[in-house]
Amino acid sequence: MDSNIQYDNSVSFAKGIGILLMVLGHTYFSAYGYALIYMFHMPLFFFLSGYCFKQSHLDDFRSYARKRISKIYIPFVKWGLIFLLLHNLFFHLNIYNDVYGFNGVTSGLYGLSDYLKKTVFILFCLSGNEQLLGGYWFLHTMFFASFIFYGLLKIKKPVVGGLIALLLSTLLFYKGIPIVNIYCGPKELFAVSCMMVGYLYKSYRIENLADKYRVYVIPSCILLLILGSLYWNGEMLDMKWTHTFPYFISAMAGSILVLMVSKYLVNKTHQLSDIISTIGNKTIEILTWHFLCFKIVSLIIIRCHNLPVEHLAEFPVMAPYNVQGWWICYLVVGVGVPVVGAVFFERVGKLVRR
Repeated sequence: MDSNIQYDNSVSFAKGIGILLMVLGHTYFSAYGYALIYMFHMPLFFFLSGYCFKQSHLDDFRSYARKRISKIYIPFVKWGLIFLLLHNLFFHLNIYNDVYGFNGVTSGLYGLSDYLKKTVFILFCLSGNEQLLGGYWFLHTMFFASFIFYGLLKIKKPVVGGLIALLLSTLLFYKGIPIVNIYCGPKELFAVSCMMVGYLYKSYRIENLADKYRVYVIPSCILLLILGSLYWNGEMLDMKWTHTFPYFISAMAGSILVLMVSKYLVNKTHQLSDIISTIGNKTIEILTWHFLCFKIVSLIIIRCHNLPVEHLAEFPVMAPYNVQGWWICYLVVGVGVPVVGAVFFERVGKLVRR
């Protein structure tokens, strides 16, 4: 999702795997599958961001900051404000309502004060986004974590800085500080640690060693993921502080595993590689639109089972139908529609510019 740099195809492939797993996780297709995916799928993106960091940025902070703003801040604000303006329309369409919602939290119509308050949070805190943009916590985290990560590299203490960030993340997961958490909470500091591992993995050529001993590394990574999902599972948004360190280890193991598999498959399956890499290059579009696209599938379920239209506001998917095979439809529509739409508008844009 961090698209400020040109990635090689293996990284796009890895991002494609990550975003597919994100959408799959949001379908709640399986309790254990959810636990396994959430062990690493979001840390993967921060790991890849550090992995792709260009040393030249250290001599040009202005360029680095400009790209952060154009690729993260502006999309957050643009789509955050658009979805905010559409809130009451969505309410009248039962995409939101006061009967169903997420974990029992329903919605209502916004008044002027609601719009003003949320606009302020979107513009100045990169928060307050609408339910349909629930995944935008990632953009908030990437934006603030990127600058902390950059600062640690500038003082040339990547290892120490990464460890301190992880320790502070553990502390904040144990006892949060509300004012600090608005901009930089435990998940931002955790993200910094993930970015630092990605940076070290490439810059210190650890990946060459991992590739040399992949017959041991790959099974070890798989084992760490399985053990983590069983004994120290968690996710970046909600984690027991006692799980922070072991979760971090499993998350990095999963990230390394995905990157190694991507580097292998990208040269073996050209057609599959092109499809997954394209998906990986459209992560912002998928992040923005997949929850709204889920409503297409929910509407079909409502029609097929003659359910009240109010069920459309169930978020993110309709239970128990999601575990009855409909998760496949949610996955295909949640990924396919945003990607096809993005490719279509790109081609139209190219024709117009001609």
